[in-house]
Amino acid sequence: MNRPEPDLSEDDESSSDESATPAKRARADTYGASSTTSHASNLQESDDEPETPVSSNFSGSFQTPKAARLNYAERSLDNDVRLSRSSLSENCSSPNEYDDFRPGFGDPDNDGEESPTKPSFQDNDTFYNKTSNQYKDSGADESQNGEYSEKSLRMMSNMGYKPGRGLGKLEDGRTQPVEASTHKGRRGFGLKPSILGEIPKDFKWTPDESQPEAKEEVSWMPPPPDDPLPGYLLSDWLVRGAKKLTIDDEIDFVEPHILKGVLDAKTIFDGLYDEDLRHARFRSNPYETIGSVIFLNRAAVKMANIDAVFDFMFTSPKKQNGEDTVDKKEILYFADVCAGPGGFSEYVLYRKGWKAKGFGFTLKGSNDFKLSDFHAGTPETFNPYYGVKDDGNVFDPANLTSLKDHVLKQTDDKGVHFLMADGGFSVEGQENIQEILSKQLYLCQCIAALMLVRTGGHFVVKLFDVFTRFSVGLIYIMYRCFEKVCIHKPVTSRPANSERYLICKWKKLGTESTEQHLYSVNSMLCTSLETGEDILELVPLNVIQEDTGFYEYIYKSNCILGERQIKHLLKIAAFSKDKALKEKSQAEMKKQCLQIWKLPDSVRKQSERLSPDDTLLSILATLKKPPQDSESARDFKTRVLNKKPEYLDSDKDLTKFKNVYDWHFMFLSSAKNSPDLKIFIGCGGKQVFQLESNGWKNVADLHVTMPAKTLVYGEIVKEYRGEGNSQFNRKTLHIIDALMLGGVDISYYPLTGRIIQCNLFCSAISKPFDNLALPIRCKRLFNLEQFASALNNLEYRTMKRIKRAITIDTPDRIDRNEMFYVVNSLLFLKEIKEPWSAQMSKKSGHKYYFSLDRDKKPRSEYFIPDVAVVDTIGAYTGRVMWPWEPSPNAVFDNLPHSGLTRSAFEQYIVHNTNR
Repeated sequence: MNRPEPDLSEDDESSSDESATPAKRARADTYGASSTTSHASNLQESDDEPETPVSSNFSGSFQTPKAARLNYAERSLDNDVRLSRSSLSENCSSPNEYDDFRPGFGDPDNDGEESPTKPSFQDNDTFYNKTSNQYKDSGADESQNGEYSEKSLRMMSNMGYKPGRGLGKLEDGRTQPVEASTHKGRRGFGLKPSILGEIPKDFKWTPDESQPEAKEEVSWMPPPPDDPLPGYLLSDWLVRGAKKLTIDDEIDFVEPHILKGVLDAKTIFDGLYDEDLRHARFRSNPYETIGSVIFLNRAAVKMANIDAVFDFMFTSPKKQNGEDTVDKKEILYFADVCAGPGGFSEYVLYRKGWKAKGFGFTLKGSNDFKLSDFHAGTPETFNPYYGVKDDGNVFDPANLTSLKDHVLKQTDDKGVHFLMADGGFSVEGQENIQEILSKQLYLCQCIAALMLVRTGGHFVVKLFDVFTRFSVGLIYIMYRCFEKVCIHKPVTSRPANSERYLICKWKKLGTESTEQHLYSVNSMLCTSLETGEDILELVPLNVIQEDTGFYEYIYKSNCILGERQIKHLLKIAAFSKDKALKEKSQAEMKKQCLQIWKLPDSVRKQSERLSPDDTLLSILATLKKPPQDSESARDFKTRVLNKKPEYLDSDKDLTKFKNVYDWHFMFLSSAKNSPDLKIFIGCGGKQVFQLESNGWKNVADLHVTMPAKTLVYGEIVKEYRGEGNSQFNRKTLHIIDALMLGGVDISYYPLTGRIIQCNLFCSAISKPFDNLALPIRCKRLFNLEQFASALNNLEYRTMKRIKRAITIDTPDRIDRNEMFYVVNSLLFLKEIKEPWSAQMSKKSGHKYYFSLDRDKKPRSEYFIPDVAVVDTIGAYTGRVMWPWEPSPNAVFDNLPHSGLTRSAFEQYIVHNTNR
């Protein structure tokens, strides 16, 4: 049975997909999960915005009953976790059959006695009537405290006022001032007042809590055992049973009073107006004003926050030995699952530009990807996909399988470097069991990671509460599949919700068995909707508890985050009751955080759309070495871009190749003066133009997209598949060379380096599964000294309209599909500039680059010096073309014909290289 899959949602932003969930209680939505709609006074569980770090301040100590005592300071996860002054300080351990495993809170020296620092439980009035000089404005009027100034009392006395008596002759008038109206808007009769619910008595918040910090610390779980769990063992561990829809007894991984406090605290805002709640939340959160800065939503900033905290392990991944994961000849591949409208991806594309290619998977509908709103990133390299069912339902096993095939085919069967999952859905009326309702979402996002992430890659997924055995068992399975794992709550995640993130680093080899097992579990959950049976446990509790490092980490994390959530809920309650309270550190936190995360402190702006000429001038102005005609678009087009190539017509023209090793060549489909050889400029998205004389023509009919500030030299080629009457053909764009790619200046690279960048660019913007999109490829470059062997790549094929033609396979090994194109000419481009020249070493067999300096001393390098490079403009204006018309077959077969012959060219090359 199909179930719509969840994606994160929040009241003001974030990735959000809404999914069908089990029947809901009919009551006002309280502090709830990432919901696509705000209801009444609900606090949403997911902001699609972040919360505070997992390893932030916490005081107090862990204590295990009996002999196995655990102290927070002594037994922290990495002995480097910051512990706060607020802390849970009473012993809350409750004995049961697992007593020896559950850590307790308290003074380890008290041996189970009640801690002297146990929080005092005050009634609501006592708690809220406390004054706070830290938050109140210093110039408050005395009347705020129910008192009058001496001048006011004198004036009132002169007018007949007597304390305690009414006004008027008979002293039967008002005794209290007229209160200001609190009526809000056009609200009708019967509206209940905006009031807070009952405050949990075991916890309190006071203004002297620890101050917020911009810098976050990470606490990793202890290193896991070497190997992932085998599938047969996981199958034996499965526990089935009746569906459970209560969570108040899930105390295996948290202190009972903290669980109760979390559940109770979520109900205190049921009677509060949504407007009052939002205002209190905004004023009380130190990180609230960070907002979404330049991005689509706060989710993008949250991903920037996570990326920076983990040393940019997602946008600049490293291997375990410290080397860069992404090779210079490769782009960064990532996947974004349950991710609409796409904030996470916009951040990655902002950081990496077109050198990152993303695969998005989310529910179709109102929370689909909004690529037109990717103003900070490059949407041209992002590819939404919705599975074989075309609905984006991540619960559907067929969709998961098709997603795997889709991604692996475009990543050379390696997978992505990292996967982000940010799913959530509305749980209106069922906030307390959000974790139970989200169990299949947790599962399917983890399955996607095991399917799509390559060995050595990373994974980040949003979770909410993790109190149940199912959730903790799933985390344990992922813990065994990666080298390093942690649970972290970033500061951009609102501190009063239960959101947190599971960070998994360096995927291990051999996770296929685990992937297949979890896939089968998801299939069982899909069928359980009809049978009423459920999967209750993935890993037995005793197995988890025997791994003491993992168990203690989960227990401690739940307790820390739970207590922090309760305290921030109480803080919001205090701010909603006292409108004078304000978090004074917001401006400073925003400044510090944006500096740490390397984000600009500026507002979001719509993507700049320039005309082709303005784009050309912008490109020329930002080149490392601007050409002479860069101030006038018309002059540059006339003198440079419209310059015709030189042609090889006879043997005498071979002297153009003074040194063969300095030159390279490509096979073209175009003949002499063909209109298919063009300069193309990209102004962003589908705004792509080709140069026609001194004007620009929109090529919307080609269905090609390019990032803004792209200038390439290319050829429109007709590619074929099959032979004879069954032959099929389609148009493609072959890039020959480029000046700038998506704002990246490559004009000063050597020709071979530019071709590498063009190949990466084509890989990034190609959309092989879009039947309307024009395929884009990069021409294959050959060394001129290898002319004879390069011609061996050509072959005759039977064509539909002519007897046969000389052809070559398309230059795309991933999306080739047995396609080929007809060869009608060769194009020669020079790479080395005089007085430098390329030579071949007789000893090593490698090229080196030689020149005489000013003192006539020889200088040789194995890498092309900058001064020896022929830049893009020089290579373009100095290009040489050898048309094989009117008889390509005669040239290829070396038959007698007028003009330059193949044998003459080959002899010249042999003579030139043997000098």
